[in-house]
Amino acid sequence: MKIRFLLIGTSLSLIPNLTFAQCVATQDCATLGYTETSCSGGNGVKCPFGNKWACFKSDSEFCNEYGFTLSCTGTNQTGGAGKACNGKYNICKCAANLTWNADTKSCEANTANCTIGALYYADGTCSNDYISSKKLLGIVIYEKSASQNGWVMTHKPVATDIAWGGYETDIPGLTNITSESSLTDIQASCTNTDKITAQGNSSKYPAAWATKNYKEGGKTWCLPSGGLLRNALDNSANFTKFNAAILEIQSKAGTSAATILGNTYNGAESVWSSSEYSYYDAWSFSANPNGSFNMHGNGKYNGYHTSVRPVMAF
Repeated sequence: MKIRFLLIGTSLSLIPNLTFAQCVATQDCATLGYTETSCSGGNGVKCPFGNKWACFKSDSEFCNEYGFTLSCTGTNQTGGAGKACNGKYNICKCAANLTWNADTKSCEANTANCTIGALYYADGTCSNDYISSKKLLGIVIYEKSASQNGWVMTHKPVATDIAWGGYETDIPGLTNITSESSLTDIQASCTNTDKITAQGNSSKYPAAWATKNYKEGGKTWCLPSGGLLRNALDNSANFTKFNAAILEIQSKAGTSAATILGNTYNGAESVWSSSEYSYYDAWSFSANPNGSFNMHGNGKYNGYHTSVRPVMAF
């Protein structure tokens, strides 16, 4: 009996020692961070329990990890802002009138002044005044937002007395919109234009091709969508702002430099859109010198008092 109790006591006294012996540091190399098979130039530490390595990062790798990737010598960039890491920056300084866009990592025009009726210049800036030393591209008709492009329209037609297309020219991919209230395709100008020109040459779709061939300022110009024309110009305040901008241009650069909406023919002017009304008609915006205006379906074959005023996104 005494021997039995002695053995039990002996076994219990060993438990703490056995538990302590089981709490040892891991010897798994991957768990300890040794994951590379080798390091360039031996620039690292080898796992003491195996053949894996933990490599030291180069200066460029370290800087890249923390976002210092920009040389700041790109278009309109005038050097780095803030501290550098291995000669690279995470923010760049921009030329005058431009601001840094952290999302695109580029210098872009500050569009704060690009409100409806403002004059838009080739350098991406806007002003309510005509500036003769800059290249004028057009007039802002739709303001830029976080979710939508802004749009600029030419300050005079690039083609007049021009048809949209012939009879029975239904365009695959374009939806016939028969109600003005359904003209919500505000951002569709360029996709619409591409769909139209894909169906035939300039003799079949002259309005869209007149727009496609317009290259002013090296920009991509498009036939405005019906939704853009409706939201931008079929509005008394916006219509007035657009023509006020035309008058500003004419006062500084001469009457031939810009054309009032509705005065192209000294009579009603229908500006073509890229949106279809029906199989036979397309939407257009009509304006008169007396200041009246409206959206309406216009026969695609009609080349009388019709015009093309391209738009570009910004």
